[in-house]
Amino acid sequence: MVIRGLRRLFSFPGYRLMEATFSADVVQVRLARDRRYRLRCPHCGAKAWVDRREVRAARDLPFGPAMHVWITYPASRFRCSACGRRGWVTPAEIDARRRVTHRLLRWAAHLARDLPLRKAAALLEVGDTRLGRWDRAVLQEHLAPPDLDNLRVLMVDEKAIGRGHQYVTVVLDGDTGELLHLHEGRKKASLQAFFDRLTEAQKARIQAVCVDRLGAYVECIEEALPGAQIVYDKFHLLVNFHRIVDEVRRQEWNQARRTHAPQRAKLIKGQRYNLLRRAERNTPAQRRRLEELLAMNEPLSKVYLLLEDLRAALGERRAATAERALRLWVQTALDSGLRPVVHFARRLERGLHRIVNAVRFGLNNGRLEGFNNLIARIIHRACGYQDQAYLFLKLRQASLPAEQQVPVLQK
Repeated sequence: MVIRGLRRLFSFPGYRLMEATFSADVVQVRLARDRRYRLRCPHCGAKAWVDRREVRAARDLPFGPAMHVWITYPASRFRCSACGRRGWVTPAEIDARRRVTHRLLRWAAHLARDLPLRKAAALLEVGDTRLGRWDRAVLQEHLAPPDLDNLRVLMVDEKAIGRGHQYVTVVLDGDTGELLHLHEGRKKASLQAFFDRLTEAQKARIQAVCVDRLGAYVECIEEALPGAQIVYDKFHLLVNFHRIVDEVRRQEWNQARRTHAPQRAKLIKGQRYNLLRRAERNTPAQRRRLEELLAMNEPLSKVYLLLEDLRAALGERRAATAERALRLWVQTALDSGLRPVVHFARRLERGLHRIVNAVRFGLNNGRLEGFNNLIARIIHRACGYQDQAYLFLKLRQASLPAEQQVPVLQK
């Protein structure tokens, strides 16, 4: 058997390939110092002297069926004749501290991007804890820090990442979807930690911030970005009104039970999603049941029509038209006589201009909600993350386009 290209495969500046030994599952590669390269101090470039030598080994990428490829090489401790510094000279492609090649580290990070750590570690026959350390080291080295100089629009939301009340605050670039900030908690201080990283010039460039209407971030945004417009997210607004619809449905069901109307209570029960779902998405059977319910129950008929009108108002493409439609909706909701709806309409009216900003800037948190789903998938795949800094790196990697992520091979 003839194998060509080994010298190019195991090409390390300052070293030369001496031999390669192959067995069924292990490859042994031996390097030696290339005497054509003079040893120089990496700090000042002056001539250096070797005062100690030792043989070390590092693991490399799998080669064919051999999962374990070991490179043995001479490590030289130098002493600089000019600056007097000491240190070790090893091949640049080898991470001497971790005893692996950088290309193996990059390949491990590539596997860990799409696979659970345990499965990626099993493929490379290493421990999952070690693979996690490798992945974190590669991400820290190769992922560029967020560009905070050209921010125009921000999207802010909270996300539950654990049982109980374990939340994080997430900030995305509204134009690119790039993750900018991840901080424990969902209070004002969690968002303020991001604004503390910005200069005054960077803050001045931000035009709008899209945020949940019921979140705790509005006061923080107003203080840190007085020149930016606050945008109330249309998605969260509809979700909040869905809760109002369901509250009215439960009230009517309880009322039917108290008045001993079992047929009426039976008709109301199980209609939650028929009420919340868009009419065109209901099946013919679901549509018939819904029509029967709306004909029988006036409060549910009112709140259902208000939901449809709210969707239409929020779907307007022009700010002036959207504002007129929302003001008309508020007046209709106030005249409905339904206490939960009236309470919701009064709060909406106070922040109506910020809802219209969503139309003016063409913003909604749909991209952020999609990113929240990505957070859930990554956390589930890893069975949770104890290291929040590592979680930020993993999520930032997922938010970037492919060309900005960790390269598998160095060019």
